[in-house]
Amino acid sequence: MAVAAPFLFAAAALTAAAPGTAAAATPGEANGPTGQKLTVSETRGIDPAGQKVRVTGTGYDVTKGIYLAVCKVPASPTEQPSPCLGGSDFSGSSGSSYWISNNPPDYGQGLTKKFTVGSDGKGGFTLDLTLKAKDSGADCSQTRCAVVTRADHTHISDRDQDVLVPFTFGSGAGQPTPEVPAGTVKHKALRTITPAVGGAGHAAVDSAAKRLYVASDSGEERRLTTYDTTTGQVVGKPAELPGAVSAMALDVPAGALHLAFDEKLATYDTDKGVLKDKATAEAHVGLLAVDPVAGRIYAGVPSKRSITTFTTGKSAAAAWQQVGTPAVLRHPPAGLAVDTSADRAYATSVGPNLSTSPMTFHNLLNAVDGKTGAPAGEPLSLGTTALGSMGLTIEPKSRTGYVANLAAGTVFTVDLAANKVTGTLTAGPNPKALGFDDTTGTLYAARTQAPEVAAIEVKTGKTEVLEVSDRAAGIALDPEGRGLFTVAEDGKVTQSQRQVSPAVAGAPKAITVTTGKNAEFTAAATGFPEPVNGWEVSSDGTAWLPVAGASGPKLTFKAAKEHDGNRYRAVFSNSVGSLRSAPAALKVTDPPEDPPPGTSGGSSSGGPTAGGSSSGLSGGSSSGGPDAQSTGGGNGGTTGTSGGSGTSGGSVGGGSVGGAGASGGGSLASTGTSALTLTAAAGALAVAGAVATVLVHRRRRT
Repeated sequence: MAVAAPFLFAAAALTAAAPGTAAAATPGEANGPTGQKLTVSETRGIDPAGQKVRVTGTGYDVTKGIYLAVCKVPASPTEQPSPCLGGSDFSGSSGSSYWISNNPPDYGQGLTKKFTVGSDGKGGFTLDLTLKAKDSGADCSQTRCAVVTRADHTHISDRDQDVLVPFTFGSGAGQPTPEVPAGTVKHKALRTITPAVGGAGHAAVDSAAKRLYVASDSGEERRLTTYDTTTGQVVGKPAELPGAVSAMALDVPAGALHLAFDEKLATYDTDKGVLKDKATAEAHVGLLAVDPVAGRIYAGVPSKRSITTFTTGKSAAAAWQQVGTPAVLRHPPAGLAVDTSADRAYATSVGPNLSTSPMTFHNLLNAVDGKTGAPAGEPLSLGTTALGSMGLTIEPKSRTGYVANLAAGTVFTVDLAANKVTGTLTAGPNPKALGFDDTTGTLYAARTQAPEVAAIEVKTGKTEVLEVSDRAAGIALDPEGRGLFTVAEDGKVTQSQRQVSPAVAGAPKAITVTTGKNAEFTAAATGFPEPVNGWEVSSDGTAWLPVAGASGPKLTFKAAKEHDGNRYRAVFSNSVGSLRSAPAALKVTDPPEDPPPGTSGGSSSGGPTAGGSSSGLSGGSSSGGPDAQSTGGGNGGTTGTSGGSGTSGGSVGGGSVGGAGASGGGSLASTGTSALTLTAAAGALAVAGAVATVLVHRRRRT
């Protein structure tokens, strides 16, 4: 016995597409036992509702007819592919199945497609076939199906015509992304924002309002532009600025964006889109930080080595009132951040220690009391390297400070309450500007000598390097959008997003249901962006298929006996990757026994298991169709009986005609493509006035 095609199947490499995106076509092909070749234009992610594909066959024996259909892949190459899709479509008019033959029986004339014959005498064809998940003939939604050629009913046991190209349907969730470990973190660059005027110098984010504020400067024009963080589009009209911005700090609750110009500080009203240009005449401010909890603004003036404290105030008259006198530091401030838990500001400062030889440097962390504006305690020493500790950010809940050590490529962790260094994190070359996202526990460190930002998972120390357009000059965080905005020296702003692959939060559980009742599985997962949910099924726990069209946290379907023993699992996917849940088994039990059925006559329609109950008149070698098991029917019988006691073998096949109006044959496979039902054949013959003649002639031969 020749080895049938399903075990010779070879397809192009399959590539998964991210949810919501279209994958490139994935054609498939297989070679048959006698040199046939069957090619299908698309075999991956087929639309369960119906999708047309182009099927090409070459190398077929033109003396034998075949069926082209969609059938269940058999367990063994010795088994006929069955059942098949197609319903009662023997002519191929539905596009779900075709009868291809160059020498069909008389009753097949006009119902078949013909092989094209090549110079080698072999037959070929090119047809459009519609693949769908199920119809009245078969259900491919939870089983492996294939585009099939197989011998027609005139050579029903000939397995040499079996050539199979398996395909899979897509789920409603689309194709899964590549599988990755649960909770895998990956930052994705969403877009690059380029101001219309000049280059970006500073940026601030209102995460809740989904607004990004960018100050840009062309040398002749200065603007403050608002962008939507979701779309990257400009919101409203940009504000003209009176000068170049040297620092900015956003007070979200107050709706105020504080800006430092060369000779003054000013406030932009983010609600009204108006610049309040008469704030305070504090010149040469290089650093700004705001404490919305205590209502304070801290301004660092490097030329004066000072930090000045102001009140934000609840009214215009109370705003920008200086608190005490400026806190004078030992060296110019290099970084500034606020500890909202303690009503304090912290500033790094770096400068030479002239009392040592060779000369070393002071790297200090200075505290400023918000209530008095004065220094609070002794500065914390952070080493003696040149241009060492500059960048600074604070996590207020734990009162942890993070200080970048530029020369060492590390970040100090500082217990602010105890005023001591508690550890270091590796950040890579030349870290300076810092930002800490307390919603994800991620520390971001901009590398000043490369177009990179290090994203450090503080708990694990794992670091991911993010690429930006140029050397990073500053960063702004978007906690609610899991985002990071990096201002580069080329004046562009890169928007990145921290994304996390799915992690299973609830796996499906094994269930038992009665045949005909609904089976329902549920599952859940976490991840960012929110994962989409598809489902897969396996009959053996090894080979898995997507459940056609299934998506969402619930999988519900009417249980059939053929589903008994199946395993089901959820597939969660987002742009980072996918993860599959543990499988859950389905047990399908028989319903309570019904009363014994009454006596009935033979079937008048010759369906999937045509055969009838009486010894109807034989239809001889009547048409069978893809699911025909044999030719010929029973003997004798009376007008109106169907099927006879012949060897119709379960599915359609040579059903018998018992007389005028009786039907035999059945669907082209109990799946499907109806073979020429003898109802149709008899009807055609009746028009020609030949029914009785044919039947009598056959009876005489017996």
